[in-house]
Amino acid sequence: MKPEMLQMQQYLNVHPIFEKNEGLRKKYVVLLNYFVEKQGRGDLWSKQMLKLYSDKIVGKGFELGKEKTKDLSIFEQFKFFKYRYYLLTDCLFIRCFDDKKKGQKLVEDVIEFYGERYRRKLECLCEAFYSTEPKDFLRDFAELKGVYTIIWNNRSFKAQPLKKIMITANMSAGKSTLLNALAGKKVNKTQNDTCTAKLHYLYNKAGEDGLSYELDHDLELDASLDILMTDNDENDSTDIVVGTRFRSVEDVDGHICFIDTPGVNSSMDKEHRKMSNAAIGTADCDVLLYLFNGENIGSDDDIKHLKFVKDNYDGKIIFLVNRLDHYKKDVDSVKGTLEAVEKDLKKIGFENPVIYPLSAYAGYLGKMALYEEELSEDEQDDIDFVKRKLKKDDFSYEKYYPVDVKVKCRDKELGELLLHSGILSLEKIIYS
Repeated sequence: MKPEMLQMQQYLNVHPIFEKNEGLRKKYVVLLNYFVEKQGRGDLWSKQMLKLYSDKIVGKGFELGKEKTKDLSIFEQFKFFKYRYYLLTDCLFIRCFDDKKKGQKLVEDVIEFYGERYRRKLECLCEAFYSTEPKDFLRDFAELKGVYTIIWNNRSFKAQPLKKIMITANMSAGKSTLLNALAGKKVNKTQNDTCTAKLHYLYNKAGEDGLSYELDHDLELDASLDILMTDNDENDSTDIVVGTRFRSVEDVDGHICFIDTPGVNSSMDKEHRKMSNAAIGTADCDVLLYLFNGENIGSDDDIKHLKFVKDNYDGKIIFLVNRLDHYKKDVDSVKGTLEAVEKDLKKIGFENPVIYPLSAYAGYLGKMALYEEELSEDEQDDIDFVKRKLKKDDFSYEKYYPVDVKVKCRDKELGELLLHSGILSLEKIIYS
């Protein structure tokens, strides 16, 4: 299946079938399965979409595969006339979102079931499904506005140019924490030494539906935290792909993919360096974020990796210095560290390097708290610490960025934390 499908927003939360009792919801899902499977052998996406619909509409205990439907006459009294347009829309969405020819064949199957008298409207629905907000459609199908607004937004979103942002770093620089901060939720494990040598692709979804997808050999369309945090041993490819809606103080509507490369100085697996170097060498990204551990500046591992980057990548680079939160005033200097990093980079051969400080952890904690995600006791202590620390002028990182960020946030204190962490300034630069 195409990884691009993992950018799709679901519309199940506005589906009216939930108004029906459990028995009718089961019959609706069985009928849906019948029309979808009639189109032939489905791909992984359509199979897992059917499972998602079954789990959400009926419940996870319902085994759809046991319900074999050969004779549609058993549905005569349950034709769901009120929901016929939703039934066709669901079938198209699950089985042939990008295949209009197959969609037209599916329409004929649905017309055969409901009767010729409904042909014009069902064909009109099909045309609207493969369009982007056709004129006058909602005048005749006003009840479908919520669903089709999401469908059309999916199409418009996927049609945007995709911006690819690659992240590279040595172990313990905070790369996974940065990805979680940018996503605004925990989608990437932070125990770096336990990670397999994989490239992680993190896609922004077209809208928030409360679901995170993961393709890691198996496809999960409602991936739990445990699934997201555990690599699948059966995945013999080089990739793990996650789709989720990025969260920040404002909507993140960009068509964006972060590419997370393995830490290059892993003592456990030399494949990490090999894979990261290969990804950087292909330069399949619009910008490269190089993350430093601010508590270990100038290490031999960084110098070695920076030299590789200089010799093998000639695109745009932003250097980020992370983990400065524990610096002590009048002992350590953020400004002095940035100047030292600049000096080292110029010595290696980077001309006019772009360097910013960042607290990825403060950005992550701030967004988790803003969206009322549960924080551990230690994380609660840490957020109180970074709130105090980043209020100090020396550690207000936004002043080092060449952009002005106006924070509109329902929680002023958390808004200030996110601003001072540098995460909002970074987002403004890389998303523009």
